[in-house]
Amino acid sequence: MDRNTALAIILSVGVMLLWGMYEQRYARPPQSPAAVTEPVAPSPEPEPAPAPLTQREPAPPPPSTPATPGALLDALEEESFEFEKPLYIAEFTNRGAALRRWELRGYDQGPPGDFAPIVMTAEGDGVASTLLTPFSELELGDLSNAIFEVEREDANAIQFRYSQRGLTVRKIYTLSEDSYAFRLRIQVENAGSGPVTPKFSVRWPAVVRETQDFKSESFVVLDTDGVTRKALAQLGSPGFFGSLLGGGSKENPLYGPGVDWAGIDTTYFLGVLLPDNPAQAVAQVTPTSVGKAGYAELSFPGVDLPPGQITEQEFRVYLGPKEPDRLEALGGETIRAIDLGYKWIKPLVLGFGWLLQALYSIIPNYGLAIILLTIMVRLVTMPLTNRQMRSMERMRELQPKLKALQEKHGDDRQKQSEEMMKLYRSEGVNPLGGCFPMILQLPVFIGLFYALRSSIHLRQAPFVGWIHDLSAPETLFTIPGLEIPVRVLPLIMGVSMVAQQKLTPTTAMDPTQARMMMTVMPIMMTVLFYQFPSGLVLYWFVSNILAISHQLLIGRRMRTGS
Repeated sequence: MDRNTALAIILSVGVMLLWGMYEQRYARPPQSPAAVTEPVAPSPEPEPAPAPLTQREPAPPPPSTPATPGALLDALEEESFEFEKPLYIAEFTNRGAALRRWELRGYDQGPPGDFAPIVMTAEGDGVASTLLTPFSELELGDLSNAIFEVEREDANAIQFRYSQRGLTVRKIYTLSEDSYAFRLRIQVENAGSGPVTPKFSVRWPAVVRETQDFKSESFVVLDTDGVTRKALAQLGSPGFFGSLLGGGSKENPLYGPGVDWAGIDTTYFLGVLLPDNPAQAVAQVTPTSVGKAGYAELSFPGVDLPPGQITEQEFRVYLGPKEPDRLEALGGETIRAIDLGYKWIKPLVLGFGWLLQALYSIIPNYGLAIILLTIMVRLVTMPLTNRQMRSMERMRELQPKLKALQEKHGDDRQKQSEEMMKLYRSEGVNPLGGCFPMILQLPVFIGLFYALRSSIHLRQAPFVGWIHDLSAPETLFTIPGLEIPVRVLPLIMGVSMVAQQKLTPTTAMDPTQARMMMTVMPIMMTVLFYQFPSGLVLYWFVSNILAISHQLLIGRRMRTGS
């Protein structure tokens, strides 16, 4: 196998490894189901000692006859309630007692100087709020659209209530000053004459957004089978391969029971709902507009609630960046939302991530840190690359003899192969000697790929000049009329690949095939890397330059006999 063919195979395998990785099955001990308790006076969430809740002016009492959802809407008006914290700005609405908007502070999107906030919740005309609870099984209508009254509110908590036909639904949100997480307690009280069976379903909607941070947005679920992602842009369709094969996976699979968390996921941000009682939790992702919108729903089996009793479920909610320290502190294995690849590659990914941060602490420029990291990786793998390149040089020395064999035996391929193997044995050359070291370096490349791809520290990290975000493709300018971006790093990387190909011996490959390979491979890689984050392209370009320099040095030393 010559080096070109090996490189093509390795790159093909590498591309396939970059997408859709699933973890090994993870088992957890069973947990107790939701409790049904005797009625107690409702109280705000007992989180770290918030100030006592202040009583709000009560809403007008419902009529003596059973109220309908329409009557409740006439009695109350929709209101919004905003909470400003150091890390975020949260806006709740009494329509459905839901989260309308969650804006992050300290993070923005768009080019430098063009501030646009990161909003974790879906927005737009007709888009539902987050954390809606329909409770259709209570036969009170769709509570997602019902107007709740606000019982109590203070600087860190808000308590909503909806009462009708002897049933009361409460939703209590308790916020934190120094965390992107908060708590949600949902309570159902039955003061009616007959039993009910609440299911505690909570919905998390999402719509397609074209911004850099959300263009790869997916629904995400962690259950006993591991982390599952469903790209929002593919929601409701079987996908490319499903269409090609005339089939596709089940449209709305049910995950669980045993769901640790469910919600939405991007490369650098996470919004998930974590039940306190995951053992019985199930999740489902449902499209509302194919490839454009949908919602994740986390729910529980119905709980029998006799008259005079109360039942509740509690959740933690996280809407924030994928900062490893914060996710570790949050628990619930939310750290697994950071895509680190296969389990066997994670130690490399974590090691490279740590080394990148260490280099940045010395040289506060992530572009320079990536260059230094690339040099260090090349130095560590030098024994392997030395063997690979020496094998390539010995193959180069055999090129005249190999060409003579091809001319001598013409179209007799079998005779050519036999004579070539004799030549390899007599010269002590292994034609595969340059391939094996290259294959051994593949885990290093994959590990670096995930380390650079998953590091939130690279987000909006500038390098030089026009490269102002190493986590996104760089653009020098856009061709007017064609709207095609001109990206310098992928183009010069392609040129470096052409130079590298010229240094590579073609063994017994047909000259026409060799020329085609020398053209196709750089073009294929340039097209592939054109959409890659500039930090990854920078790594590959620097690695190519180092490889070319190393190959020239090895060739010179072998020719001089040193």
